[in-house]
Amino acid sequence: MTPESVVMEPNSVAGPTAYWPDGSTSYLLHFNGGHSSWTIADETETAVAALEALHSGEEIGKELLQAYTRGVRQLEMRLTALKEELLLFARETGPDGKARLTFRELGDELRQHHSTVAERHQRIVDGDPAPWRHWVTQNTERATLYTNGGEPPRAPEPQREHETGVFDSEEPGKVEARCRCGWSGPGGTNTVTASRQGKAHERDLLGE
Repeated sequence: MTPESVVMEPNSVAGPTAYWPDGSTSYLLHFNGGHSSWTIADETETAVAALEALHSGEEIGKELLQAYTRGVRQLEMRLTALKEELLLFARETGPDGKARLTFRELGDELRQHHSTVAERHQRIVDGDPAPWRHWVTQNTERATLYTNGGEPPRAPEPQREHETGVFDSEEPGKVEARCRCGWSGPGGTNTVTASRQGKAHERDLLGE
């Protein structure tokens, strides 16, 4: 005897959407983001199930109702964190040297006044991020940004061969300008004069 199985095939397929003979519809998600992407997809499925359960008008059991409520809450918190990370990204400097989106453009997309968007952005920058921001940025370079308030850390500037400063001289009560290259100016008691001597040294070497 040969076992026989019946496999239902979709009536039609349009891109990621498939329409099935039993009247249901499925939508195939593609992602490369690993567990984080899978989690948000799974909770989205829970939200769709909760929506359909409410539309059906049938009674929802206690445990299932708790699961729906919990899943929707988690999805909402993830989406809030994702939305605010997009806000931060949009206001960072893009390839053209300007913020990627203006506050007015962001306000149009978020259906909020641009001043409200700007205020929320400032609060995030000052150290009040979305509670689940760590989930959005985990295992990425963005995880280190905005962690202590203030603007994102900037890339360190390369050291200059000739960079001067004013330091205490070996002569008591005197100061002198010194350069990274090893040059040092004459000892004196005026820090302003020593600073000017150092800047003059930098300009001479740069040919200015």
